[in-house]
Amino acid sequence: MGMTARPHDLVRLAGGARPAELPGWAAAALAACGWAVVRRAPHPPGLIPVGVRGPRRSQRHAAFVPAGEVTRRVPPEELHRPRGPDLSAALRDTLAAAGRSLAEELGREAVWGPVGSVGFELATGHQVTHPESDLDLLVRTPHRLSPATAARLVTAFAALPSRVDCQLETPRGGIALAEWARTGGPVLARTAYGPELVDDPWAARA
Repeated sequence: MGMTARPHDLVRLAGGARPAELPGWAAAALAACGWAVVRRAPHPPGLIPVGVRGPRRSQRHAAFVPAGEVTRRVPPEELHRPRGPDLSAALRDTLAAAGRSLAEELGREAVWGPVGSVGFELATGHQVTHPESDLDLLVRTPHRLSPATAARLVTAFAALPSRVDCQLETPRGGIALAEWARTGGPVLARTAYGPELVDDPWAARA
């Protein structure tokens, strides 16, 4: 299956496809679920860097899988509507309200979606959240977002039932919404080559 996978996309692996040198818990997790999340990392052509989730929060394993072993890709922006029956009411309400706030501030064309445990559960149907889980959000911002707009979103998210941790996907990498709202730069950007301090995440690399 040819595709361009982006960080935070959920990918389902073909039956029997297993990255090399997995610890026992990671092999068991993939056997039970078969999904992994795309991560940021340099990678050779034809391979996709992924993270494998275990049952415990501390269990995360970095690996590479051949692109041809991916049978399905689910980006965060396809996960707006909760489908998992076990997602708590607080998380459902927070997800819906966050979407309304993003539409008000960025317009109906805003591209966003849940990542982390909520995104994983909605994409895979495997319950990994609990009523006290945070809601991790990704907002794709190819064009500059003003710190004032970011600050209004932070204020709106703070009033929601579940804690919201929002990341902006910019041309220079992922940055925290709260940090951009507070400083307007420089901010820490998550890139494929590690964290990088950038003054303007939307400016072309020098």
